[in-house]
Amino acid sequence: MSESIEPVILAVDHVSVMVADVAIATAFYQKVIGLSEVARPDLGFPGAWLRLTEGVDLHVLQLPNPDPVDGRPRHGGRDRHVALRVASTVPFIRRLEAMNWPFTQSQSGRDAVFLRDPDGNALELVARPSEGAAV
Repeated sequence: MSESIEPVILAVDHVSVMVADVAIATAFYQKVIGLSEVARPDLGFPGAWLRLTEGVDLHVLQLPNPDPVDGRPRHGGRDRHVALRVASTVPFIRRLEAMNWPFTQSQSGRDAVFLRDPDGNALELVARPSEGAAV
């Protein structure tokens, strides 16, 4: 008798974004978001791996982007985006303001900030109370 195995997702391994220039994108993610570069296998095209959090990476792929950079919604929450949980949005807001980098805050009142990378990829930085914390 064969045992039935249910499919189980354990975690997010990595998220990818397509960019026109891997050096520009990598600099953005390091300087603005604070990510560090990790070793990348040769996949036959330019790219980079950046650490998002323990066990989860951002794969920056230098490939033709099928999405337009211009004409996207100003607020990234109304577009495809990657949401990153952060301890606080305040340091990111200060950094974005100091760099004069455009961003919007959540329109729902949540503690969240939306911005785009140089290639138009939308990011959400959201602060939420820890599981079990008093709200």
